[in-house]
Amino acid sequence: MNLIPFILLLIACIQSAYGQQVHAPAKSYLRFEAAEVRGTEVKETVQGNLTKVYTSGGFIHVHTTTAFNGLIHKLSEKNTKNETKVREGGFEVYIYPGQEFSINVLDRNNDTVLSSYVIKRPKLIPEVRFFHQAENSENPFHISSSVDHSDELSTSPGEIKLGISARTDFKDMELEYTLINLKTRRVQSGVGKTGFDSLKLIANTDYELRVNYVVQKESQQLTYIHVKPYWYQSLISYVIFLFVVVVIGFLLITRGLKNKVRSSQKEQQKMEEAAIRLQSLLNPHFTFNALSSIQGLMNTGRIEEANHYLQEFSLLLRKTLAKSKAVFNSLDQELEMMRMYLNLEALRFNFSWDIEVAPELDTSDIEIPTLLLQPLIENAVKHGLSGLGDQGRLLIICREGEKKNTFVVIVKDNGTWLDKKTDSGYGLSLTAERILTINKLREEQAIVLDFHKQSGTEAILTFHNWINN
Repeated sequence: MNLIPFILLLIACIQSAYGQQVHAPAKSYLRFEAAEVRGTEVKETVQGNLTKVYTSGGFIHVHTTTAFNGLIHKLSEKNTKNETKVREGGFEVYIYPGQEFSINVLDRNNDTVLSSYVIKRPKLIPEVRFFHQAENSENPFHISSSVDHSDELSTSPGEIKLGISARTDFKDMELEYTLINLKTRRVQSGVGKTGFDSLKLIANTDYELRVNYVVQKESQQLTYIHVKPYWYQSLISYVIFLFVVVVIGFLLITRGLKNKVRSSQKEQQKMEEAAIRLQSLLNPHFTFNALSSIQGLMNTGRIEEANHYLQEFSLLLRKTLAKSKAVFNSLDQELEMMRMYLNLEALRFNFSWDIEVAPELDTSDIEIPTLLLQPLIENAVKHGLSGLGDQGRLLIICREGEKKNTFVVIVKDNGTWLDKKTDSGYGLSLTAERILTINKLREEQAIVLDFHKQSGTEAILTFHNWINN
């Protein structure tokens, strides 16, 4: 019997049966379904008994099929913490971006692995492209880094557009962006698929831009945007502006000060003219009184004394005329003129007099209004000493005051003319008016005139803030 055909037929049947077993599709024991999140996709790739599952979202439902339920198999789950759990049916799992989750389908009787599944959730980082809105260019001026997920860029103020590079693994996924103004903390946000509306960037401001897919909020592309200032907002512009403001302010202040000084000088000139005018009124009065004294000597037959008086008066008159245009005179020169005047008056009325100056006073360095003392001395002689003869006493005291930078001049006589309510006379009224004018001329200084009764009569001139230490 020829067995060769039979053997060949047997081999062909075995090959046919083996070929069908190798090329038969693997059984699907599990079915995967994404959670109801808009834009979530699930993709499967089968390689023999290994099925790779890719999902864009985090939550995924694992369902068993009829093939699994009919054979009464079991699941061995290995999660991200390397923990193994055995399940009898379907379940739900959450996978973080960049992590994977594995499931083995086991034979319930002998734990033989019938099929394996690996579930992966890749990190989906948008690649953001930046375009200038005004230029309307198709070429981006900056592309974000998809490696570090954090980027920085500097741009000019204005409007920009954002474009997203297309993906080949998951398509048509929605994106969302959040733009935060780091100065005002104002937030601007939007949703799109391939890009966003124009974003208006304010000059000289820093922003934080976060872009992510809606299904994967954990994976964000973070970009820090520095918007350059306009030319007038730059540091050098501020410096120039500040310099101009300072210069203008300086010029205005200088002009104001000049006007103020000019006005003050005019006012001071008016005051000085008024003081000189009052002083010029005093000089004829002084001359008239002196001539009256000479006339009195001549009428009483005292010709020699009258001649001596006239000679001394001429010397005094020269000094007063020399100072007639000066508002102020040094205290030592004033006292010298008063000595000459007292010599003349003592020659006429025969009273005694003296001048006491405190040693701490530098009379050559102190200035007082010219002929301010003369009317006070004249009043003391005329009303207090003229009737006392050789019993009359007059004392002029110059000393420091009780307050700092103050000194006083006291004209003291032993007459009692204040008790007689004698009219102060023309000379004293001019003196009071002169003091008022001088006080306006020197606002930081002040002259005060007082009269006291104390063992006679005292005229006290107090000069406040008149001594320069």
